[in-house]
Amino acid sequence: MRATDFNLSKDLKFNLETGVTAFRDNRVVVMDACALGLLRQNLLDLLGWQKTRELFLKFGYQNGYSDFMQMKMAYRFDSEIDLLASGPVIHTWEGIVHSVPKEIRFDRSKGEFFFDSVWKNSYEAEQHLCFNKPAAEPVCWTLVGYASGWCTAFFGKRVIALELSCAGKGDDHCESRILAESAWGAEAAPYIEALKDFRV
Repeated sequence: MRATDFNLSKDLKFNLETGVTAFRDNRVVVMDACALGLLRQNLLDLLGWQKTRELFLKFGYQNGYSDFMQMKMAYRFDSEIDLLASGPVIHTWEGIVHSVPKEIRFDRSKGEFFFDSVWKNSYEAEQHLCFNKPAAEPVCWTLVGYASGWCTAFFGKRVIALELSCAGKGDDHCESRILAESAWGAEAAPYIEALKDFRV
């Protein structure tokens, strides 16, 4: 199977009786974008920027890690690249997000990892702008947390995702980069600190 074999318009089904949207009958969208936006804003009001970012990073990371393990067991992919790329292609657990991979490179023997992608539907940026003015820094915390968790599970070593640009702070689009933890500088420190307690 290739990452491009997934067709969200066919693979996602809504069950009217249960109110559940499922991906191929076994992966469930647990929260829609509107509900997540209200929760996010309430947490920002109560806990502030730093703590809310940490919570959403952890939430995304945990889901990304477990989603990778499920996908790896459920499907046989044509290549490691297809397995890795399938994560951003089918990001369906809290509102539909489609991420387009731009470049993927990794060398397990050297511990090197590089993954660039663009969010096609940055619901987190939209939610932020709905409640607030453009932010001073990127706001797509669950998305980068998810990417970090998914790619860490794939690589077997900690990798960290950061946004290079974000519509939530006034950029034209949202673009992320994922590198091995050791390859980042001080800019990744809050993300590394937030995720330090999670498994690798």
